[in-house]
Amino acid sequence: MILKTSVVSACLSCVAIFVLVGCEQEATILPGHSRPLLEHDWPHPRDYTFEPSSFRPPDPATARLEAASGLRAYVMTDSSDPLVQVTAAVPIGRFYEREGEAGASEALTRVLTDDSQGSPPLSLRLESLGTRLDAQLEVDGLTLSVEVLSEDWENAVRLMVDVLRNRRVERATDEFRTGPGFASPTAGVTGRGFQPKVELERRLGGYPLSPPEPGMAVELEAVRALASRSLAPNRIVLGIGGNVPRDEGVSLLAELTSGWAPASEAAEPRELASRDGSGNLETIDVDTLEGWVAIGRGLGPVPADERAPLAVLGEVLGTRLNISVREIRGLANRATFFLPETTNGAGLLHIRTGGRLEAVAPLIKYCREEMAALHRNERPVTEEELALAKGILRLGKWQESLDGARRAAAAYALATLHDGDTGRLLSWPEDVEAVSADQVEAVAKKYLDPRTMDTVVIGPIERIREARHPRWPADLDALSSVLK
Repeated sequence: MILKTSVVSACLSCVAIFVLVGCEQEATILPGHSRPLLEHDWPHPRDYTFEPSSFRPPDPATARLEAASGLRAYVMTDSSDPLVQVTAAVPIGRFYEREGEAGASEALTRVLTDDSQGSPPLSLRLESLGTRLDAQLEVDGLTLSVEVLSEDWENAVRLMVDVLRNRRVERATDEFRTGPGFASPTAGVTGRGFQPKVELERRLGGYPLSPPEPGMAVELEAVRALASRSLAPNRIVLGIGGNVPRDEGVSLLAELTSGWAPASEAAEPRELASRDGSGNLETIDVDTLEGWVAIGRGLGPVPADERAPLAVLGEVLGTRLNISVREIRGLANRATFFLPETTNGAGLLHIRTGGRLEAVAPLIKYCREEMAALHRNERPVTEEELALAKGILRLGKWQESLDGARRAAAAYALATLHDGDTGRLLSWPEDVEAVSADQVEAVAKKYLDPRTMDTVVIGPIERIREARHPRWPADLDALSSVLK
């Protein structure tokens, strides 16, 4: 008992000391925090020196092949890898749909992944390989992929070609109806189904920037028309990477695609016009525990010389957003800036964030203020910000996408679907490295005007309107007019 009392007394003494120290250092307390600044003698990151990156992506020229049917593929071998990944890049998505075909991409993807087709069913074939078929439908491309042990690579390739070549489109009946376009009201700030983002697209211009309206009937003829242009060997690009014998892979693809008729009609993505917002704030009432936010505008095609500066700007803004709303004010776990990942840069430029009800209005306020500061060049981009952004893009995202045979084969397949070859993908590090602060500030002036940004808030709206953050109060209804 004496020991316990002594420990408690010692702890209370320590607390008292820390409180006194905190009081003495009142002037050095960070905004929004109650702890004093941490003092340390760590070197600044710029004082560290590292060896230059020796990473070199696999050579696509030696891996590329084209079958007699017109199917293009990258077969990349890594004998040390115990796995093989087979990826198909297919021209299916909203941007490939023509007049009267809205929703056909969603229906056709359902056909390709339909478990009831084939004997044995697709699910049993996947189970026998110990894998699953991953389907990612984007606005300008569908990727299908399976990953298997190296001894199963041949069966995986056979399965993928069978899915693409022998699915019966008739299974997509006139009764097929489109889904809502999002996964759930609150989940997945960084995922594909973030509802505020989809609702923002609908308000900025609707389809094809946004998914079709939920519940819309899709005609069988529309699915057939899209399939005739897209599910053809001369439109599909395969990536096969891992512990796979290249010569055997080439022979197998020639066998599996023999007699597969190419498409005569091109599968060309449509152009998307710019969709500026008007600084409006829209609300959607949903009974959730938190509030969720998307702030953005639509983009048309982005000129080639602006793609790299815009990517660097995205990293700079993303860092500033998180410093402002998370590190300094503790309003959210994250605020993420997204650029369209389409072939020509068209799509939705936007911020996603969310937090407690009292944090929603301040989140909108400070996110828009960070955009405005970059747009007006009130806080010029520093050399450190420029170096950090370039490092993330070059040594992080780009290198990761090509690190290893499996990833590289998939990345080359998707790049070839979009651009016809891998040239733009491989020149990306040099394009990024050449970006100057002046170029970043120029695209910020062009694309980050808050007056062209609309905002969508989803959550219990009346409670969000009434909520006030004790340290960072803001009025939801007044934000739009104040920040224009």
